[in-house]
Amino acid sequence: MRDQTVPRVSVLMPVFNTAPYLREALISIRSQSFEDFELVVVNDGSTDRSSEILKVFASQEPRVRLIERGNVGLIATRNELLEEARGEFVAWMDSDDIAHSDRLRTLLSKFESDHRIVCVGSNVQVIDPCGKPLGVEAYAPDHEAIRSDQLSGSGMRFPSTMQRRSAAKLAGGFREPFRIGEDLDYLLRVGEVGLLANVESILYYYRQHLSSTCTLHGANWIMHRDLVLSLAHERNKEGADILQRGGVLTLPSTEPTDVRKFVPLVLLSWARGALEYGDRPRALRYLARAVGAAPFKKWVWRSALRLMFSRRLLLG
Repeated sequence: MRDQTVPRVSVLMPVFNTAPYLREALISIRSQSFEDFELVVVNDGSTDRSSEILKVFASQEPRVRLIERGNVGLIATRNELLEEARGEFVAWMDSDDIAHSDRLRTLLSKFESDHRIVCVGSNVQVIDPCGKPLGVEAYAPDHEAIRSDQLSGSGMRFPSTMQRRSAAKLAGGFREPFRIGEDLDYLLRVGEVGLLANVESILYYYRQHLSSTCTLHGANWIMHRDLVLSLAHERNKEGADILQRGGVLTLPSTEPTDVRKFVPLVLLSWARGALEYGDRPRALRYLARAVGAAPFKKWVWRSALRLMFSRRLLLG
């Protein structure tokens, strides 16, 4: 019989300088239709108002366990959250995103449908900094298709996922030295423990903004992805990869120039997303910001002009 004093689900939230979006993320978890959960939050040395927001929220919500300390980085924070979790299941939640009110209930029902499943994700609505839609990420529902998609770095959107805590521990948690791609590395190893699945409902709202990890380090995504996939290939061939054997991988750091080059691409992608929803004023604002971020780059002007004179923008 399950210990009724232990929550069935541990929602795990790392926080670092996400004050503009944090309260909305917290409220979306507090508002879950499934109520037997704890929300474990580790504030990784935030220097903005995140600590203040978390303390107020924790004082009002008894299911929150708040840990505050100095900055040690995302991978150590994720592993600390796994160690702190008490639930049979662990659900990840980024502190700048939004969860659908039925997210926990729906993911749990998928686990109950097949006890071989160790990890469940969902389709995702991508949103801009203001919470307006940019597009939908639709993922394959079954294990084999997910594993195939993971070979291109896709398959699941990590913060939308929930795992059996036992499988997360068996997979070995998160590993250095990845600044990005640590979630793909983790999910690939979880998928070696048992079955992966996605539900086809949109249960997660994934926020894009210019201070997100994907924006700041996205220019090096392909390099990180390829290294993660090479480790998976090594495990498949030899039974263990270099990190599991105690070896070390060294990655070059992300250069500031990479970040500056990546920002216009992000803004242009937001403009395209706004156009998909027929929001021409929002698209034009993002096009103007993209040009302003790199006014002397011809490719930015060409991309912006192509979008400005596209049929969708001209005719609505």
